[in-house]
Amino acid sequence: MERNADVTLEHPKVELGSVLYKDERIEISFATYDDINDLCKVINWAYRGKPNSTSELYSGWVGEQHLLSGTRIRSCELKDYIDKMKEKNPPEIVILVAKHVFNSQEQKIIVGSFKVELYDRNLQTEEEKQDGIAVEFGLSSVDPDYQGQRIGTLMWETAMRVSKQYFNAKRMYGHIIYSKTNLIDWTIKQGYQNTGRFIPYVIDEQDRPFYIPKVDLEQLKFVVLTKRLE
Repeated sequence: MERNADVTLEHPKVELGSVLYKDERIEISFATYDDINDLCKVINWAYRGKPNSTSELYSGWVGEQHLLSGTRIRSCELKDYIDKMKEKNPPEIVILVAKHVFNSQEQKIIVGSFKVELYDRNLQTEEEKQDGIAVEFGLSSVDPDYQGQRIGTLMWETAMRVSKQYFNAKRMYGHIIYSKTNLIDWTIKQGYQNTGRFIPYVIDEQDRPFYIPKVDLEQLKFVVLTKRLE
């Protein structure tokens, strides 16, 4: 994988736990090691479903439980991401975490996540490469009990700011399973363009116990969407 980075530019250093956005109810920061377990739960709830009082699963608009079973992310993967956040400057990847702040301001619970990662130049056209550094957005998730409260939008806006300030990114990408038309439509409304390109859904041998398709892999291919950052 050829990473798209410019080491000649100065970037602010990623500080684990530093707050990027805060209002009276939501705080968004860089993830820390202490966040891993709860962050893992929220991401898996959002993508694979959260059990309700009768053990039925509900997930909301990013849910994939009708397409895949197994674990969306494991704690060891999140730890690897946070290790890279701590070690790399300029960053290759960052994980953002959203927390709901209660009235006391002392109690907080994790309710969302977002990943920003340097994009693989091998997946770009020559024209797209001319823009400079590119990033990919992923792991966009909100606890199903907190969806519809603009948390996803706040994380999206914060991720765009982080892309500019910490990566000096000029273009961003999203890979979305093509059958998730509601998410594709929403992403296009945010200014993304559908490139018409697809990336196959590939499961590495070591990951097979954790990603179990319920449909043909052709139905899990990714649509490539992109947007220039102004």
